[in-house]
Amino acid sequence: MPRFEMYLMFAEDDDGNVEASEIEMVCWVNDPNDLREVQDVANEAIQVHLNEAENPVLFGTALIMVKGKEVLSIGFRNKDADPDEVGEIIELFGIKEETIH
Repeated sequence: MPRFEMYLMFAEDDDGNVEASEIEMVCWVNDPNDLREVQDVANEAIQVHLNEAENPVLFGTALIMVKGKEVLSIGFRNKDADPDEVGEIIELFGIKEETIH
């Protein structure tokens, strides 16, 4: 069955301490060339992991690879978290953010 690989990283707020988790997973799809299907399956998998997090998730990224090539990158932030604090933590992690207009 066709598949894609996803590398998920997210940061949680553990009573003022930031704890990062990295997860590598394989997700199954009908057509790995259908980016809409890939994105939908990736979003579902991300949501499962965020719902299972022990602490509030501040932000995260997911890199999706099909046949060894990066096809999609997803970034997310907790809208309820302090944006300045999250921004500082993102800088510490060295994550580059892009603005889409």
